[in-house]
Amino acid sequence: MMEKVQRFGGAMFTPVLLFSFSGIMVALCIIFKNPMLVGSIATEGTAWYSIWSVVESGAWTVFNQMELLFVIGLPIGLAKKASARAVMEAFVVYITCNYFISTMLGFYSGFFGVDFSAGPGGASGLKMIAGIKTLDTGIIGAILISAVVVYLHNRFFDKKLPDFLGIYQGSSFVVIISFFVMLPIAFLICLIWPKIQLAISSLQGFLAGAGI
Repeated sequence: MMEKVQRFGGAMFTPVLLFSFSGIMVALCIIFKNPMLVGSIATEGTAWYSIWSVVESGAWTVFNQMELLFVIGLPIGLAKKASARAVMEAFVVYITCNYFISTMLGFYSGFFGVDFSAGPGGASGLKMIAGIKTLDTGIIGAILISAVVVYLHNRFFDKKLPDFLGIYQGSSFVVIISFFVMLPIAFLICLIWPKIQLAISSLQGFLAGAGI
């Protein structure tokens, strides 16, 4: 059990290592775009401001795509075999799950208690992930789905199929199984996660108004 915990911790640590440099670059860009610190050269509309805005847009990559980073990073440390294949499988399945969530919310947003017509971000609980409007499950959803895919990869990647189905062995077989596993998982995420978001929002409101 301790070995499994250590492997999971190591897998989590891999994407986290990228945060330090990105955080430093974001901080520097914010400083260099502040007229109070740099002077009038940092006023919006100047070449200086534009250059550092370009640099800042790249510096936010790790934070804006954090979910994809953890989806890809976990299989590197947790897959027992063919970890590169596991990374590809996890990415495809995560995107598939978000397409399921997006379509379910598009048809049954009232049932799930989600205003799917709202724009992503803010209090809507929605986010754009790889061009898909979906629930903002953060890294929790990414870790959950990636862990499920890694489990299926470790169990079914080497599964021998009949010769006439040989084209579906390996990564294809893992993705096929994961495809059907993601349907109930996507439904449960749509059903449960908005309630968790509401609880988090209520807790934030309580803490903000609780005083010292």
